[in-house]
Amino acid sequence: MTYFRRIALFSLLLGTLTGCAAVSLQTSPLPEGFAVRNLAKADADAPFSVSRTGSFAVISEKNLQLIDASGGPGRSIAKAPATDLSFSPSGERLAAAFATPSQSLLQLFDLQGKIIAEALVPGRITSLAWRSEKELLATALTIKKFSFGSELSSTLFRWDTVAPPVATLLNDVTARLKVTKLPEEILYKSLSFAISPYGDEIAYCALKDPPLFLPYLRIVVRHLESGAERQVAETGIGSGGPIYHPDGESLLVGDRRAMTRRFAIPAGKEIDAWPSAGDRMALSPSGSYLLMDGRLFLGGRDILSFPTQSAAAFLPDGSGIAISYEGSLFLVTGLNDPPVPRLPRDLDRTLELRRLRALGLITDQEFKARKTKAPAL
Repeated sequence: MTYFRRIALFSLLLGTLTGCAAVSLQTSPLPEGFAVRNLAKADADAPFSVSRTGSFAVISEKNLQLIDASGGPGRSIAKAPATDLSFSPSGERLAAAFATPSQSLLQLFDLQGKIIAEALVPGRITSLAWRSEKELLATALTIKKFSFGSELSSTLFRWDTVAPPVATLLNDVTARLKVTKLPEEILYKSLSFAISPYGDEIAYCALKDPPLFLPYLRIVVRHLESGAERQVAETGIGSGGPIYHPDGESLLVGDRRAMTRRFAIPAGKEIDAWPSAGDRMALSPSGSYLLMDGRLFLGGRDILSFPTQSAAAFLPDGSGIAISYEGSLFLVTGLNDPPVPRLPRDLDRTLELRRLRALGLITDQEFKARKTKAPAL
């Protein structure tokens, strides 16, 4: 039994003993086997992260805290709010980004709260994700204001946690005043990214503000080693996503102007859609559960509703969801997520095929035909 599934059982028993008196998260009727528990205080609209070891990282009263799923008070490890948080794949290290007036501080903590590495980068870090246990990726947005508008520069940083982070410019745009007068959180949300399950590419947002048209976001896939890029979709400013589907061949992209869609890579062909803006989305490890704007879907069926403005992250084993809403972090347990799809047995061969496809040296049809010859683990 995994750590999180033991915690799920503990949560269910605790809720039974206490009569669930502490639970204040409003939901539709819970499916059989589901339970909700108030886990900790967490500042509204602040980032949080879930570790596969059973730890949670939250911002509480503007302090970065580590808490354990079994309950009890959190342990403050930094007296400043972070712009993003991300546990390493093993769950043994926590990456946190802190904003200063002109740059960001990246820090790595162990589970006791000790700083084990740090680095400064220009701009404000908007997203963090681990490519592997030894490499952290971060995107940062730099805004330079002028009388006629602002220049927004998007940068990808790759950090081996030892040498200084390596920067790559992703996007540079001069935006008109009506765009740069948008709320700050909307501007910073215009730069987010997700990393492929294969670890070889990212999908990111790129703001565009053409003179005669409405501003929008391009959704771009970038192969990390070759630098090859291709546009997959376009969406409205302030939309959620992108999020990789566990198959690594499709993306979930929200659109505040219309609905959430799933696009195939690399063609950008729509393969699914939901009648929701997708401002706040989370996908379970297997891809079976989708939480979108407060509604939990299982295989396309709406099974549970939460407050629309709640933010969520699935537990790494798929047994539950951590939900942040109005100053509290809640733990929802009882999910039964299937095993995560396995990567091909001959992973190096598949990665090489993906590189060739990214460079345009083979077609998607050729990629699929050759990939089927690589057996799964």
